Formats: sequence, structure tokens, C-alpha cells
Amino acid sequence: LKHFCLREMAFWGIEVKPGRSYNCRVSKQGAKLYITRATLGNIGSLAGRSILQCGELDQSPVFLCSLLADHKESCPLNLEFDNDEVTFSVVGTQSIHITGFLKDD
Repeated sequence: LKHFCLREMAFWGIEVKPGRSYNCRVSKQGAKLYITRATLGNIGSLAGRSILQCGELDQSPVFLCSLLADHKESCPLNLEFDNDEVTFSVVGTQSIHITGFLKDD
């Protein structure tokens, strides 16, 4: 987890690697996590599609975006999370970097 403080907002970003999941929870009361972009990582291999997915608690994961090297390597997103615990994972062969910001509302 990377973040840099900017008054009431802070940059947020992670790399989600294939075969691993990342659990995220906004713990500060009144704060929200905004995810604004997903970008394909490690574009050394041009084979295969990588899909970013997320799920909450016991729900089945949903696909957020599908990225393909040399075709669609980045995707704008407009997602907002508050006190929910969310799990991000990647289906495919390449990691996906997701970025956004934390904001006190």
C-alpha cells in the first residue's frame, strides 16, 4: 500500500499480482477510497488477457476491467468504497496496478 498525504486527500495505489488477493478496508470513520485507474503491469509478455476483479465479504467477485497488452493496457474506473472490506484479485498472467485516492468526506 502506497499513499502520500495531501491535507484531506491521499494518493493510494497497489499492485495486484496473479494468483494472490489483496484485502482492503477503509478503517477511518468518514473516509472513502476512490479507485480511478487500472493499468497493466509487467508488459514483458504480450500473451494473454488479465482481468481485475473485486468482491465483498461472502459475495462472488465481479469483473472490473479486462486488460490486454499491446491493445488495452489501461482503463479508467470510477469506484467508491467506504467501510466495506473489499478483496481485489487478478485472473490472468500479468499484474494490474490500481490507483486512486483516500479522502475524508
